[in-house]
Amino acid sequence: MVERARRGAGVARVFAGQPERLAAAWRRVRFAEARKDGGPPRNQLDSVVEPFIREVGRKLEGKEGSPWSRTRAVLRLAPGRGARALHEEFAALRRCLVDAVEALGGGDAERAVVNQALDEAVDSSVALMERLGNPLAPRPRVHFAGLVVQLFEKQPVAIHERPAMNEEHERLAMH
Repeated sequence: MVERARRGAGVARVFAGQPERLAAAWRRVRFAEARKDGGPPRNQLDSVVEPFIREVGRKLEGKEGSPWSRTRAVLRLAPGRGARALHEEFAALRRCLVDAVEALGGGDAERAVVNQALDEAVDSSVALMERLGNPLAPRPRVHFAGLVVQLFEKQPVAIHERPAMNEEHERLAMH
């Protein structure tokens, strides 16, 4: 029992005290996923991840309330990408955090706290995204403590190859 409590405290200490390490793992996962698609990662949660992980750590330490409602950061939502992109980012974060709980020797109680915090964050973020497009959409059950910004993205422009020039035209262009 004492060993179990010590491990749980270790999980909380890493989450609350070193969220940048867990956020770096999430960014590596997102980078690897983006490379499969041939582009750089376009994370909507980038500035939210570290403060959120810190608040999850505080919840693991016993602080009351929702970690998401205590997270103070800028949440950049891109409605053009849809809810699926947001779900993919949170799924990668869930995998990283649950793996960290297991690697640090945490058990079912710590895993349940992490999963509940992520469920609240996902539901709230999706509801906030829906409200950007429809102000009459229902408000999130768990409020976000930070600032929500709508991200407008330019559509990628197709790069056209320059037509090949014959040798004569190239010489004429050189002076």
